[in-house]
Amino acid sequence: MMSTTVVLVLETKVIVEYFEATIGDHPKMKEFAMSWDYADELRLKNPRSTIKMAVNRVTPKSPPYFKRFYVCFEALKKGWKEGCRPILGLDGCFLKGPFKGKLLATVGINGNNRMYLVA
Repeated sequence: MMSTTVVLVLETKVIVEYFEATIGDHPKMKEFAMSWDYADELRLKNPRSTIKMAVNRVTPKSPPYFKRFYVCFEALKKGWKEGCRPILGLDGCFLKGPFKGKLLATVGINGNNRMYLVA
């Protein structure tokens, strides 16, 4: 029982060290740090808009890494409520490059049968 705990602690330590060495030196980390400023600026310039950013950490002391970023501007919410049909759709694509992921967008249909971006 004791040896299993030691092995798990050692494996976790190796994973954390590898992760921090890989992500911490990446040139995109400066851009990641700027995303907090971007979110704050969006909140300042677009009152009542919904802006959320989530990060993960391997351990409480390890550096954060990006998980997701959500933006829904108040003007788009209001436009959808006032001029679109009461139905929402989801559109998305896969991201390629050094950081894989998905880009999703919420869309509605306006009075001219055109797509209307909501979030």
